[in-house]
Amino acid sequence: MQQITRTPAPSEVADEWRKRAERPGLARVMRASQPAELAAETTARTLRLVTGLLRSVGAVDTALEIGCGMGRITPSIAARARTLTAIDMTPRMLALARENCAHLSNVDFRGATVQRLPWKDKRFDVAVCVWVLMHVLDDDEVADACRAIAAAARHLVLIEYEEADIPVGRFSRLRSLEEYLVLLPGARLVERRELRYGGDRSFAALIALDDPR
Repeated sequence: MQQITRTPAPSEVADEWRKRAERPGLARVMRASQPAELAAETTARTLRLVTGLLRSVGAVDTALEIGCGMGRITPSIAARARTLTAIDMTPRMLALARENCAHLSNVDFRGATVQRLPWKDKRFDVAVCVWVLMHVLDDDEVADACRAIAAAARHLVLIEYEEADIPVGRFSRLRSLEEYLVLLPGARLVERRELRYGGDRSFAALIALDDPR
């Protein structure tokens, strides 16, 4: 008999991230079962990918980081943009990010979710979203998130899992790049790269976005 697993509600996902924020080090934002050296090395490779894709965008005046977590990627984005707005839905994560990035004068941290970005009449030059949309579990919610991103940014740097040797668990969902491209209004793939580690495979993509409004 097949077991039916209920998709956690958004409030349960938020509670899970409040718990994860209390973990030590990179275990807050990466799999706790992974060796620390693998997490650190993967972070370094991720930073290089993000920097390379941002370089492909060209000059960046305004940038948006979606799901900044503890701020591990924030300095690399801030180095390529005149101003950076970094959002996260978890207060403890935002506090850690502010502490870790206190030396950055061009970053503004705000509490928000990707599904309901608080901008109506502003478009950032680029949004950066790294392993965030995989935690938006509901189909309607992820569609809302993609519409919100397309309305808020002209380009998107997106990194998400496509394959995982070890199951990702009930608070994550694997989707292909093609699935995200369908959900993002006016999306055009500019560049795609891959990140493999510990049996997992993620895509890293630069996507141009037409204004859907």
